Amino acid sequence: MKSLGKIIALILSILGLSSKASAKKKAKVKKIDTKKKTIKKQVKKVDKELKSVKKKQTKAKKPTKRKTVKSSKEAEKFLKDFAKKK
Repeated sequence: MKSLGKIIALILSILGLSSKASAKKKAKVKKIDTKKKTIKKQVKKVDKELKSVKKKQTKAKKPTKRKTVKSSKEAEKFLKDFAKKK
């Protein structure tokens, strides 16, 4: 009878320890899940900021090719036209 009691106590102690271990594992998983949630929020915030910055960012314009100037009269004309544009 005593040996049966010992076996039952042994089984119950093993079950108790296993539940404590699983509780610790569950706590670790909960901590990881909360960290994942906060990181996801931070990523969304950064993505939102990035989109707004990209919208405001102006794209580089391609430079316009200018004609080669051969004479002084053409140079004068070019400079006058250029000054009028600005």
